[in-house]
Amino acid sequence: MSNESKDNTRKHIFDETIKALEKKDAKNLATIGMPEIENAEELNLEFSELSMSDMKRADYVAKVEMNDERFILHMEFESNYKSNRAMNKRMLRYLSNINWYDNLPIYQVLIILKQPKTIKSINNKIEMIVQDEKVLEYSYKVVKVYEIDKYEVLNNDRLVLYPLRVFMQHENESDEEHIKECLKVVEELEDKDYYYLTVELSKRLYKCEFVENYIKEEIYMASVLYKEPYEKGKEEGIKEGIKEGIKEGIEKGKSEIILKLLIKKFKKLPEGYIEKIKNLPNDTLEVIAIDIFDINSAEELEKYF
Repeated sequence: MSNESKDNTRKHIFDETIKALEKKDAKNLATIGMPEIENAEELNLEFSELSMSDMKRADYVAKVEMNDERFILHMEFESNYKSNRAMNKRMLRYLSNINWYDNLPIYQVLIILKQPKTIKSINNKIEMIVQDEKVLEYSYKVVKVYEIDKYEVLNNDRLVLYPLRVFMQHENESDEEHIKECLKVVEELEDKDYYYLTVELSKRLYKCEFVENYIKEEIYMASVLYKEPYEKGKEEGIKEGIKEGIKEGIEKGKSEIILKLLIKKFKKLPEGYIEKIKNLPNDTLEVIAIDIFDINSAEELEKYF
């Protein structure tokens, strides 16, 4: 797989992870960009597609009613900040399109997860002056997650923010200690989706191979988000489409796709089967992909080992 393909794949997973957090607890997630929103009487997510052919859907758009005022909250989560100018233009375009969609005032927040490597100062303003007359003055709020103390987040019950702790300050801890601590916190939660989401966001910060050293697979795979992936088209359950997806995954070395489908079909695999399937050669995995709808019990997988 090319580096570009890997980047696109990880970007897709990152976007879907943020969407999953929104669906978990939209109001408490919004407090990272606007703390006072906890006092909102009403908050409704807006999942409408913005009519911009060359831009992806906004990360977070919600209609809010708070203190007798109605407005739209728009938040963008950025893990790869590269250019002030590009981000300024992007946020302004979102503003314009959201405003076209609805006339309510818009409160915009840019959530920067990782500290930029090449940008020393974040510029969140656009000013345009023509003939000494200011014709445009625009700005948005910026939240630098990497400057937040990750232990402060534990002082409240906003579980939806726990996966974002992987991006927060850990100056007195090594990366290894940091990842272990972040995973330990969500490991003990009843809802295993938070463990899954913490793992996925960790892979946005560190190399997958590094993160995989600390993952407890039995917890990761207990997540509903693992068993029933939220990628587009998975819900249809069309056999031919799933087979094609499996084949594509196999070509990229993704035996995890077969594991997900097997666990979804049989709920649980016998001890040792997960590692055996991971170690199977691609040609054997492809045979399982073709036979998967004719396999009636997990024990029948023995013939492929």
